[in-house]
Amino acid sequence: MIRSIDVAADFEDEFGTREVAGRRTWVAVKLTALLPNADALRNLSLHLTRTRPALSPPVPYPGTPESSDLTILHDRLPEHPPAPLTAQDVEDLKELCHDLNKICTRAKDRNVRIILDAEHSWYQPAIDAFGHALMERFNKITSHHRVTSRFAFGSSKAQGPELQPMVYVTCQAYLRRTPTHLARSLALARQNNYALGVKLVRGAYHPHELVAHSTAASSSASGSIAVSPDPHPPVHPTKPDTDACYNECAALLVRAVADDVKSSAGRTPRIGVLFERLTFGQLYGMSDSLTNYLVGRIKSTTPCTIKYVPYGALVEVMPYISRRAIENKSMLGNGGAVRERKEAARLIWRRVFGGFGL
Repeated sequence: MIRSIDVAADFEDEFGTREVAGRRTWVAVKLTALLPNADALRNLSLHLTRTRPALSPPVPYPGTPESSDLTILHDRLPEHPPAPLTAQDVEDLKELCHDLNKICTRAKDRNVRIILDAEHSWYQPAIDAFGHALMERFNKITSHHRVTSRFAFGSSKAQGPELQPMVYVTCQAYLRRTPTHLARSLALARQNNYALGVKLVRGAYHPHELVAHSTAASSSASGSIAVSPDPHPPVHPTKPDTDACYNECAALLVRAVADDVKSSAGRTPRIGVLFERLTFGQLYGMSDSLTNYLVGRIKSTTPCTIKYVPYGALVEVMPYISRRAIENKSMLGNGGAVRERKEAARLIWRRVFGGFGL
């Protein structure tokens, strides 16, 4: 992860940057990939689900984070941690906490933003806890601080308010909890004086969530990985329901950004939606026509349309790309697949023949 941050920063240094605060690239972090056993995240999630205080109004599973969520990692390790956590889980989670702080410290030094990926709902309470703890530390708002932006060739220049947010969390609109979770997260950020960074997506694990919840509700519940105590699945049943939730959440975030802009008066931003104030993003190679349309319609001195580019060895990247293709198959109906194939063929032809014959 440290290497990924340096690659992103070095790439921009090589080609130079415009004089704006912060870099144009960010690095995504998947917490389950940083643990020797992802069950530690699931067990912490189950512990948090059982011990978090009740809220009014209630937030549906997987709930919403509290500042005290990670207390068990910072207190003296008990001889017998509360079930289902094991002593090994606590040690692994402490190591994860150390690694995440190291990653974010490096990102802050190199002026690169960090986004924590969302995952299955049975990991999400723990991921939320780590995400908000990192935002509380690295997105802290200091009213007196002025940012110094770094540019190519080692020059620096005072650039107004402190560059924030630096750490972003991912919110999945297919979860029934998301509108109330976002409202609660905004309140928690104001209460603890840190900038809230949000990446809003629809969600990528809908079929898995339905199967896991159905298994948990059946006689074979002991074989289910789901940990939700609710009678209903944590996700909306249909894509139109998810779309409606996405629109509701997007409207909530845009209103929060607008209110913050009106009251900012040169101070540090208190909310960012993906990048700076508001940015649209798609996976590289998917919905490129939408990306190109947005690029052609929007003029901005800071990134407003970005592409998510996974990189690595082919054997490591292809399974990820294949999963994304399967998860985005709903976008390929109504002629979408034909359009994507035509776009891919046109791009291949342009790369090979330089546009001749198009």
